[in-house]
Amino acid sequence: MRMRIILTVIAVAMVAITLTACSGSGDAGGKGGSTETSNLKQIQQQRAGEYLVTVLSETGQLKQGPNKFVLEFRKASDNQLTDVGEVQLNALMPMPGMSPMSGGAGATPSGTPGRYDIESNFSMVGTWNFTVKFGSGQQARFALKAQ
Repeated sequence: MRMRIILTVIAVAMVAITLTACSGSGDAGGKGGSTETSNLKQIQQQRAGEYLVTVLSETGQLKQGPNKFVLEFRKASDNQLTDVGEVQLNALMPMPGMSPMSGGAGATPSGTPGRYDIESNFSMVGTWNFTVKFGSGQQARFALKAQ
């Protein structure tokens, strides 16, 4: 009888631990690599036609060197995230008297429609002209400062 009570208590504890672990706060897209949006701070936002394009990061800033941040696309009419298909990025820093410096940048869908994980490398401190092309010929331009 005593052994049965101990086994029941252990079984209940294991179920409780499993339920707690499974109900933890993850990202909406279900991908462990994505940043939870409630932790993100807006860096800049631009309107492009019927879309609001927002650059977000954990710190609200970008730095010299490798960066990970998020681009969101929302319909301006209802502020809802919306999938825009393929996203192409271009990061250039104007260099007086020389060709512009190119910074690598790539966009990957985060698993949540309208949200893209961005990896970039801004090799110098300063303002980078960051162009986002999406949808059917839409684009947004940002002047992003790497610190």
